[in-house]
Amino acid sequence: MNNRIKYTAFFLAILLLGLIISCSESSDSADISSSSNCPTKTCGDFKSQSQAQSAYDSNKSCYKNLDSDGDGIACENLSK
Repeated sequence: MNNRIKYTAFFLAILLLGLIISCSESSDSADISSSSNCPTKTCGDFKSQSQAQSAYDSNKSCYKNLDSDGDGIACENLSK
């Protein structure tokens, strides 16, 4: 009976260690994906609306902040 308790405790310790490592790795990968390769750009970074539109069209999810009203037109306040 004593060996059975030791093996059970050892198994639970290994299981807990694996769970801790697994959770820490998944939180690290979430941090990586949230800080993706998207550059931080605002309308002030562009000289014209067409430049901003070109950037927006190249990756709409990356440059979604250039289209504040969601109509598909980036930086409407800039001159063409």
